[in-house]
Amino acid sequence: MKCTVCGSESCEILKSKGKISKELLLKCNECGNVFREIVEVGKPVEVRVVVSEYESSHKTSVKLFPDEFLEFEGVLDLDGRPAEITSIENKKGGRVMVAPVSEIDTIWANYIDTPARVGISVDYGGRILSRKVEVDREFEFTIGDVVKLGNVLFKIRAMNTQDRKMRKGFAKAFVIKRVYGRPGDDLKRYDYDLTSKIFEVNNVVDSNEEK
Repeated sequence: MKCTVCGSESCEILKSKGKISKELLLKCNECGNVFREIVEVGKPVEVRVVVSEYESSHKTSVKLFPDEFLEFEGVLDLDGRPAEITSIENKKGGRVMVAPVSEIDTIWANYIDTPARVGISVDYGGRILSRKVEVDREFEFTIGDVVKLGNVLFKIRAMNTQDRKMRKGFAKAFVIKRVYGRPGDDLKRYDYDLTSKIFEVNNVVDSNEEK
């Protein structure tokens, strides 16, 4: 896009309207000239999406314009539901953080309009008490927190997130796969009670059987 007066390509978009054909109101950064230009952006294309909800996933698609850019952790509208992008695969088979739609083969995403589901394992010296809880996606677990879960009090000693194992610090529920803890007779007070958040109750299992 060049200024119609001085020919400069340094222009600011003041206003844009239209989808397939966009009418732009531009201002030249060099001479201040304000002018209009029509840009053809092409028709939407269908992009494959693999979207997950807890332990299940399914394939769908979304229509996007070829010149749009998508990035990791961006949000898509999938059939009226918001989904966060967790991975982008380009047409060369590589995983990238950002890419134009024209170069994308597959998008992976997670629905974000549901609570986070987090696994909890409490270690009784080789016997594991396993639970799953549903909490707000932004809920924060911190190493060292004391948690009440039914009639059990335990201290968080480690966490597995989507990309690493943590032994210090904190993480938000939506990135956590599992929280690990140990009970203690000296634990009298707790930081929060997750009893009402229990989604699934499993039997006590051996540590090598834990999922």
